[in-house]
Amino acid sequence: MPNDALHDPYAVLGIARDASQQQVAGAHRRLAKRFHPDLHPDEETAAHMRQVNEAWRILSSTARRAEYDAVHPTAGTPGSGHWAASRRPIRPAQPTTTRTWATWRATDAETRAAPRTVRQPGEVQLPPTRRPAPLEIGPRTFRDSGWAALIVAAIFLTLLAAAVVVGKLA
Repeated sequence: MPNDALHDPYAVLGIARDASQQQVAGAHRRLAKRFHPDLHPDEETAAHMRQVNEAWRILSSTARRAEYDAVHPTAGTPGSGHWAASRRPIRPAQPTTTRTWATWRATDAETRAAPRTVRQPGEVQLPPTRRPAPLEIGPRTFRDSGWAALIVAAIFLTLLAAAVVVGKLA
């Protein structure tokens, strides 16, 4: 198999050389759905599907994949073709300091040694949150009880019954 972008299995599947078996299977599944001959009966799509299946045949088996990698050492690298994966693996940088977030905080002794805030007489303390103060509940009235709703419902039903009776009599 020649080492060009059209026949490189990594380029055909659009994955990096160090892709896991799960990534290989996902790429094959995605391309198989996209280029399936039952969905697109033209010859160009069928040829592309044959390339996808050939790439899957090579990369799905660890033995065939190792053999292909030994014969084609540059396959699947950014310079191996247009469709190859071009993104480098993410390598997080080492921290520039060994201090952690907890060491930036004040210690218990520093907190206790800090000067206390002394309020002046008549000074109002600010609330610790921006949440509004709870509403004050006033005295309960008759409307707040359930009796008012019950009486209104009884009056409504009485008027409804009277309307039905008047409608039948008329």
